[in-house]
Amino acid sequence: MNINKDQLVEGPFGSNACYEQNFEQDGKQITTWLCFGSGYTTSTLMTTGSKTVLDLLETSPELYKDLMHTDDKDRVWVPATMTLPGKGMVFVDGTDKKNWKWSAVKAIEITEEERKVKNFPKDQQYKMDMQGAKLFEQKDFMDALEVIGFYAI
Repeated sequence: MNINKDQLVEGPFGSNACYEQNFEQDGKQITTWLCFGSGYTTSTLMTTGSKTVLDLLETSPELYKDLMHTDDKDRVWVPATMTLPGKGMVFVDGTDKKNWKWSAVKAIEITEEERKVKNFPKDQQYKMDMQGAKLFEQKDFMDALEVIGFYAI
């Protein structure tokens, strides 16, 4: 996989903080977008009716399906789920299209006591602290990322 260029562009949700990455994979040019203003993501592989989108529809929770957005270029945008190993995770949490927020949870080490009681994989060191989840409004994806140390990478 060869990365050709990265840049910030205008996204379909009114934000100019949309990270665009172009690269070649298996001889095919692919572009991905992650809109930091909205928290949505897409790629040139994610168009209406594509295998990628059909697979996504099959495996995504209902809330993610409800929040999907198709832009004027027929690209399907979905809320991003960001996971930083050993640091935490940001994901959509809610009941429906009108009642949702971004949830940020930190990764915490699994204790030896927990290992005795629960069946964690031997190589797993961390779990997500769901009790300590912090909720952020729909427009505050970047603030949620800050909780898990995304910008310190």
